[in-house]
Amino acid sequence: MRKSLILPLALIAAPFPALAEEIGECRFDRDTLTFAGTPIEQASCLLRKIEKFAVRKPQPVPPVFSRLLTNAPSPSAAHKAAAIAAFPEPYRAYAQVHADAPVSQTEEGVPLQYYVIHDTSTPFYKSDPFPKRLDQDLKVNSFQPYISDEIANEPVAHIFLNRVGQIWAGHEFQEPWRATKLESRVVGPRARGRFVHIETVQPRRFVGDATTRAATEGPKPGFSKAQYRMLAALYVYVSARAGRWLIPAQHNTVDAGIPDAHDDPQNFDMKQFGKEVEKLVKVS
Repeated sequence: MRKSLILPLALIAAPFPALAEEIGECRFDRDTLTFAGTPIEQASCLLRKIEKFAVRKPQPVPPVFSRLLTNAPSPSAAHKAAAIAAFPEPYRAYAQVHADAPVSQTEEGVPLQYYVIHDTSTPFYKSDPFPKRLDQDLKVNSFQPYISDEIANEPVAHIFLNRVGQIWAGHEFQEPWRATKLESRVVGPRARGRFVHIETVQPRRFVGDATTRAATEGPKPGFSKAQYRMLAALYVYVSARAGRWLIPAQHNTVDAGIPDAHDDPQNFDMKQFGKEVEKLVKVS
């Protein structure tokens, strides 16, 4: 007669391990500090198109990111050099000084992984029309509001990029920083260093007769050609310093599912961004 299998009572009563908590639409794991899925699956969620009122719609991931995030070699010294050469002065000299410095990591040593694109939503024109020559307007393209305490006591992002293509560094990429609700209000200091943040200058105004900042719109086109070129150069540069291709993301999609998430960047042309990255990664 076969012996019966008798399990200890303690083993029978032991609960299954609790599933890790996942935050937001792209399912950020509080324990691993990673969004759900493979790198390309994460990018697919984080690069969804953001429309007015923070409406998110699927869109194709640019082919260059599909390649970089699946089986491409790590960024090379040539990639880093090409990115630095693309920068305008004085940021080019600044980037060269820090070219071999490490990038941020979390307090627990989890490495940098996400490259987050924002728009400043500033200047705010209320119900007035945008300036006709937006990309040359001195008020629109001034860094002064971000340098002073006009907007915050400290710069709110690592990089500020105006429509002329000029770059001002609020924080060096070595510094762990936070610029999303996911980092500052949900996960907290543990997430600092997992993300770098790029603020692209884009003004806003009320939608129609609206009177609340919950109903605003950016110009069309949303960004200048110079901004897409510099966003690509910054992406390649910081990825090369990190030693891995970072996963591109957007402010709204990082925070999607968290109350009062921002709606930026609006009117972002993902194809154009991908084309500019492609130009830089073709170097040998």
